[in-house]
Amino acid sequence: MTQTDSNATMDPFASRIGPWLSARLPGSPVVTITDASEPAQGFSSRTILFTARWDAGEGAQARRLVARIQRDVAVPMLADVFHQYRVMRAIAAHSTVKVPTIDFAESDPAVLGAPFFLMDRVDGRVPPDFPSYHQQGWFAELTTAERTRAWWNGIEEMARLHRIDWRHFGFLAPQQETAPDAVFYLDRFVGNWFDWARDGRAFPVIAEALAMLRAAAPPAVQSGLVWNDARLGNTMYEVAGTGVAALFDFEVATLGPPEVDLAHWVYLDEVFSENFGVPRIDGLPRGAEAVAGFERIYGRPMPRFSYYMAVAALKILILSVRNYGNDKDMGAPAALPDFLVRRLEHYLGEFAAGR
Repeated sequence: MTQTDSNATMDPFASRIGPWLSARLPGSPVVTITDASEPAQGFSSRTILFTARWDAGEGAQARRLVARIQRDVAVPMLADVFHQYRVMRAIAAHSTVKVPTIDFAESDPAVLGAPFFLMDRVDGRVPPDFPSYHQQGWFAELTTAERTRAWWNGIEEMARLHRIDWRHFGFLAPQQETAPDAVFYLDRFVGNWFDWARDGRAFPVIAEALAMLRAAAPPAVQSGLVWNDARLGNTMYEVAGTGVAALFDFEVATLGPPEVDLAHWVYLDEVFSENFGVPRIDGLPRGAEAVAGFERIYGRPMPRFSYYMAVAALKILILSVRNYGNDKDMGAPAALPDFLVRRLEHYLGEFAAGR
């Protein structure tokens, strides 16, 4: 049997996950579920935070866990919660990258109504998206030097992610024999999302940009996992300090050049400041300063970085075309599409000019 906490809204979850978890622990102890809560955010899956408690031979045990439960989604690229599960397990198996530990998973929807996995809860703090970390919150309250250090610490952790051999993620590209390049990325992710997002409609600006970038793609110098949502808001930092505690949200991870993630990281800084009418906070590198730092950390030149900034601008523009928030308001301002079109034109211009 399973005891539950007093939160009535979490009772169905607690009464089901307790016995399920009990059967997977040594000795099948009685599991008590406490402190269960469901944060408001989460587009691709439900997220429930809770603590599992039980008695074992060595005494009382407690494990703080996070359940990620699959939703019914419209967009195919977010339809499988086990995509993230497989990616994070592969990261943990083949690197020291800081990602939450995942020991439990269930594909049978009979338990919670949908497939799910459980990962350890990591203590830390995340720069907020809304209101923007450029405007307020703990990140804005850091000194300029601390913000710069946190920003680069995130890049250092991401570089470790990108050093994992792409072949360890073969499930993302069955039968792929050559290193995934920018064309692979554009075809497998950007193009697929655009095909879904346009829903039979014509978007000449996007279609022309996609064709141009596909035709002008540089050869891949390095290939690996593309996090695909690389940004400060998906990086958890230590409770006190600027060290990285964990990277998370790998729902749409794929393969390709590391520059895809680096450009996305830089580009989202623009979205969460300039697009929202918020002054850009001091201490966050951009332009030549950012590229020089990337080259130092990755140990190689990145002469075509403007190409990847254009790819990032195109991707984010495509994500704005059709709502994929599963009946949740994504909070995007009304001017978002216009801003993103202008940014796409800007970076396409930079790339065409050879900068």
